[in-house]
Amino acid sequence: MATNRSWKNKCRVADEAGFSLVETLIAMFILVVALLALSQLFSMAIVLNKNGGRDATKTTVFAHDKMEELNSLAFGDTTTNVSVDPPYPATGKGLSPGGSILPAAPVTNYVDYLDQNGVRTAAASAVFSRQWEITAESGTLKRISVAVTSNRSFSLGAAPATFVVGYKTQ
Repeated sequence: MATNRSWKNKCRVADEAGFSLVETLIAMFILVVALLALSQLFSMAIVLNKNGGRDATKTTVFAHDKMEELNSLAFGDTTTNVSVDPPYPATGKGLSPGGSILPAAPVTNYVDYLDQNGVRTAAASAVFSRQWEITAESGTLKRISVAVTSNRSFSLGAAPATFVVGYKTQ
């Protein structure tokens, strides 16, 4: 009799072990919902990183382009207009001290506006604004500062911007 009772206890324990089909389906449903929420988060992060990275790269390229353009001018040039397309008419400031790199304070002849491909355009349709400042450090040394800012609306964080500083000697 003792063996028969222990056999019944073992069968009862074996019947209660493991998961039922309903429990497994509920666990799978919770897992699928969690994975869908994470996939939406990852897809949004990928899009934001792609757009922010693209604009950050473009601001860097456009800042270096302007720095090269300004460095190609003669040290004493005070008339070349580098805010318009070539050929640069003699209606500008050249490397005359002035300008501002603050995005809220653009100075005429020290700012230009670019479309998404880096082509100069009107301020109203600009995707990027590019500002520069010339500072006379001495009679033979000028500091050139260039700032490029993306004008696109970024809902998370600040719009990409690049600041480049160089020196021009006589």
